[in-house]
Amino acid sequence: MDHFNAVNSVRILYFSGTGGTKRFAEAFEKELKSRGITVFVKNLGESLQEKKNAPAEQEIGAADLNILLYSVYAMDAPRPVYDWIGSVTGQEAGKRIAVLSVSGGGEMWPNTGSRSDCCKALEDRGFRIVYDRMLCMPANVMVNYSDHLVMHLLNVIPRKVTQIVEELLAGRVRRTESKKGFFCKKLSRVERKNSYQFAQKFQIADQCTGCGWCEQNCPTRNIEIPESASKPRFKDQCVICMRCVYGCPTNAIKVKGNFVLKNGFDLSAVERRMKDVELAPVEKCCKGLLYKGVKEYLLDKY
Repeated sequence: MDHFNAVNSVRILYFSGTGGTKRFAEAFEKELKSRGITVFVKNLGESLQEKKNAPAEQEIGAADLNILLYSVYAMDAPRPVYDWIGSVTGQEAGKRIAVLSVSGGGEMWPNTGSRSDCCKALEDRGFRIVYDRMLCMPANVMVNYSDHLVMHLLNVIPRKVTQIVEELLAGRVRRTESKKGFFCKKLSRVERKNSYQFAQKFQIADQCTGCGWCEQNCPTRNIEIPESASKPRFKDQCVICMRCVYGCPTNAIKVKGNFVLKNGFDLSAVERRMKDVELAPVEKCCKGLLYKGVKEYLLDKY
């Protein structure tokens, strides 16, 4: 147990590409507020429109505890998380923080170690990491989860969040020993480097209206629509969050190969389709090694 003063305020920082991690952030905010705790929320991947409407930035020192949530990219935290860590100055010395990564595969290779570099960067900045853990949401690339499995993952969010909040408020320290091995470090560096130019391979279909949705919603400001052009252009700051691909109102952004899910990625649409549908058992939804980590997560094996 980590015997620290009562937690009266919490700062939630999160990066979410296509909405999965955002759901966890919202669930943490709701759970904490229900306990009378003051909550500050910072979206590390906010769109231009969100940034305009965002409340004044709260100092880290204003919160008794910080919770960092991020989607796993390239077996690591996405660049906007490191950008935020690099921008923190002065107020973080000794501040407590919980680091929660969110992946589609659970605490399995190659996700094992996806918090190690991030935790080290935070500690180098003076943070005291009191808790770290893997959470699960449906993958938004390559692997098409069944609607039943998607709903299992969405339904378990409140229970997982309540459990974590209770552990944090009770002062439980939870640290994992998993570190990123040599092969994963090398692969992660290559994947991260190649990701920056990833969007430059996108093809814009004729149905593009030049509405600017992608430009306004890109978390790294990697998309622009010049006055001289009617279609978006992609720069070299992509983090493969896939927000533009799945969010385009006319489905005009195309990617070659089987990387993108054929039927898109829309958690709300799955919820509508599955309303009042009895779910198949977790074991039936998670057959095979690919889903081993997800099954263990849903069955509270870690």
